[in-house]
Amino acid sequence: MSRVQQYWLPGYGLSRHIVLGHIQYFLGPSASVRPYSYQGREGYLIVGVPLTREQIDDLRAMSREYERQEAVRMTSHASVDSLERQSEQSAEPYINELVPIGQHTRRRPVAYDSYRNR
Repeated sequence: MSRVQQYWLPGYGLSRHIVLGHIQYFLGPSASVRPYSYQGREGYLIVGVPLTREQIDDLRAMSREYERQEAVRMTSHASVDSLERQSEQSAEPYINELVPIGQHTRRRPVAYDSYRNR
């Protein structure tokens, strides 16, 4: 069984509504997730067992369907066929790799004066 870790999941192709609302379905009730920027990129900081590639793909598929439904709901003149064509993407490189973010410990902040006098 995998150990609980803290890691960053890139947010590309993932709907905030889906990730925040479904992460416990995938990882169990003790898992937590929050929006998080890492090296200037938006994504999610997750505390739990690592997601598998299949789980990430499921979240992406759920996100595409959610976004499609929301677009249809918000635009009364939207063509469902054209939205479905837009959501079907050609083969893309897999960019939603998990990035470990260190241990689950907190560091003591460095005092500004001691840092400045170095």
